[in-house]
Amino acid sequence: MIVNLQKLLRLPVYTESEIKLGRVFDLELDVTSQSVLRYLVRPNFLSPKSFLISSSQVKEIKNDRIVVYDDTLKVEATAGQIAAEE
Repeated sequence: MIVNLQKLLRLPVYTESEIKLGRVFDLELDVTSQSVLRYLVRPNFLSPKSFLISSSQVKEIKNDRIVVYDDTLKVEATAGQIAAEE
């Protein structure tokens, strides 16, 4: 499946057990390997809080959502963001 950036940045993010974490707001790209390292997910557009989801925590990317493993919910607060533990 191929997903363009505009669509990816609007995809909602859910856990395997259907808990909505928010939507992809931004991402970190490794230009050397041309791969996504982490996704920045916000619960809503105006929220100052966000989740950093590692690409290793992504179970699958579908047409209508990104699904992450349930253990992604174990979070650690760091510098105003919430980084999901690996």
